[in-house]
Amino acid sequence: MAQPSPIAKELSSGHGDRLIRVLAADQKGNGFHPLTFPETEIQGVAGTGKELSALVLRTGIEIPVALSYEQLEQKIYQPDFKNDGTVLDLRNVTGEAAKPKAPANTNQAPAPNDKMPDGTVFAGISPDTNKPMYATPVDASLTMTFNEARDYAARLDAHGHNDWRVPTKAELNVLFNNRAAIGGFDVTGSYPAGWYWSASPDNRWGAWDQRFSDGYQNYSHKGNHSSVRCVR
Repeated sequence: MAQPSPIAKELSSGHGDRLIRVLAADQKGNGFHPLTFPETEIQGVAGTGKELSALVLRTGIEIPVALSYEQLEQKIYQPDFKNDGTVLDLRNVTGEAAKPKAPANTNQAPAPNDKMPDGTVFAGISPDTNKPMYATPVDASLTMTFNEARDYAARLDAHGHNDWRVPTKAELNVLFNNRAAIGGFDVTGSYPAGWYWSASPDNRWGAWDQRFSDGYQNYSHKGNHSSVRCVR
């Protein structure tokens, strides 16, 4: 049971004859039921959380209220008889309205541009593996040939990982579609920096790359240079 705030005031038996109306939890766990009691049954007001408080009855029962401590304290200790009369109706801020909110789902799938604790960026779901795909936050510092790109990714040890690779043709298109969210790509369309290698060969001499200004995919000679963004 939450303890009343140190500054909670206790109502004297002669405070008044107001009736308090609330929705209280059913002891059998069958939801909530209306409850009316005289204000003299209130021992005090307790703060139980952000925008949450409770009426503490002399019986020890607590009734959660979806009001801040200050708001509930004012309603109890500074009655507005002009508007409320001799009844203080709290049914709209008790019961279901005052149930604690469920915690956020920490297992919620990330979205492109979400930064991981290791500094990598969630890039989307791989169309080839159907698994989450993570990218380095920036391109390789230099453009390079197809074979150089493949070797660079294989040697890369960054963000606590050494299983980096050049994305496949389909995966590269996911990076293109999420390019604005992921960030750091050259989208000028210039050659060679505005083109990105995939790991998918077209034939013995060529492989697929993609222009990140418009998403155009084409095969290029493996000896040509393009930018590289590694994934894992």
